[in-house]
Amino acid sequence: MDFDVAVVGGSVAGLQAALTLGRARRRVVLFDDGRARNRAAEHVHNYLGVLNPAPGELLGVGREQVAAYGVAVRESRVTDARAVDGGFVVGGERVRAVVLATGLWDELPEVPGIADGWGRSVVACPHCHGWEVRDQPLVQVGMRGFPERSVARALLLSRWSDEVVLCTDGDELTSEQLQRLAAAGVGVRCERIAEVRGTEVALAGGERLSARRVFVVVRQHQQSNLAERLGCEVVDGAVVTVGGRTNVPMVYAVGTTTEPALLAIGAAGQASTAAVAVHNDLLDSDLRGRG
Repeated sequence: MDFDVAVVGGSVAGLQAALTLGRARRRVVLFDDGRARNRAAEHVHNYLGVLNPAPGELLGVGREQVAAYGVAVRESRVTDARAVDGGFVVGGERVRAVVLATGLWDELPEVPGIADGWGRSVVACPHCHGWEVRDQPLVQVGMRGFPERSVARALLLSRWSDEVVLCTDGDELTSEQLQRLAAAGVGVRCERIAEVRGTEVALAGGERLSARRVFVVVRQHQQSNLAERLGCEVVDGAVVTVGGRTNVPMVYAVGTTTEPALLAIGAAGQASTAAVAVHNDLLDSDLRGRG
């Protein structure tokens, strides 16, 4: 085998898995196409020990760290992986184990202007970006057709500001939903949205709402189908794992590939734990081979 482990995906989860395995003296190859989910963001917040770095800065430091432990980095996208005798072929390399850290991509609401501000004036996660705009006017743009999710996100956002307005983009809400929003002090506008320009939301009737930041509801999708290709169980768009292990021996999944709601630091921590499982499984195989 060329390597013990192939890690597919080089954002925080993949880098942490590669770091842990490199420090365990495993031969690791990391594949990354440079399309990290948070690459559009100005800063990574809520990451212990690091003060608001740009995503590229955080991942650049991670690249330097894994290189110090002999991890080989391939700047390419893996589109196929298959099992072979004794292991797998991934990106042209023969490996004993595979760690999938391919992550998610975010489907944005179909509102003109949202994609233009994505990661800067338009964001999704209050836990990631709420503190920086606390106690200021905020607009929560819903995902049309998913009013329950829109209401839930507006209620969550209300913990950071008393000036939150939910724009449903045409979805009508139930009396119970309206009561819950009113109890949380959230305003509601159900008109269609004409456009979002910076932090200003233009409603179809011509009125414009100004905010410090626009939050949006997103739908999440896996960036890669490698898990299915390898025979892994996938439920509701997430790879099913137990302690990082999938149902396919020697195939593992980490980060948002398996838990879409993870914050960046949670993805890194989970990946470290899964990498320990990879090392232990390889060690068991090594010892059986010597027995």
